[in-house]
Amino acid sequence: MHAAEPASSPRLRIRRSAAITVAAFIAWLTVGPLALALMIEQPLWDWFSTVLGLAMLAAPIVFSVWAWRSGVDVTREGITVRRLTSHRLIEWRHIDGFATDEEGVAAILDDQSQVRLKPLRAENLPKVLEIGGQELRDDSEPEAD
Repeated sequence: MHAAEPASSPRLRIRRSAAITVAAFIAWLTVGPLALALMIEQPLWDWFSTVLGLAMLAAPIVFSVWAWRSGVDVTREGITVRRLTSHRLIEWRHIDGFATDEEGVAAILDDQSQVRLKPLRAENLPKVLEIGGQELRDDSEPEAD
């Protein structure tokens, strides 16, 4: 008999569009021959051609890793904002609310600072609040007396 497996806690992962990774791959294919020619032929100073060629090869790869890794993870513990080389967990107890505008969503923290939650959009907020066990309320409407 197997022991009961614990139910996994709900999680929402929001990442950048896969089209960014496809564009970076196409850029790598396009820039690759030029970069290799720079490194092999070295038409500029020897070391400069090599460095420039390597940078041209690395840039699309770094860009696609950024697009694949960066984003927002929402769990019961809080919201994790992921960047290329770092991440930050914002616990629910430190979030006072959310602000939305044409650029997306920002979390308003208890010290009144804001953290931009790219690529989270306003239509994702009900699911975000549900996972965090928070309630949805609209403070823009006046309360009835």
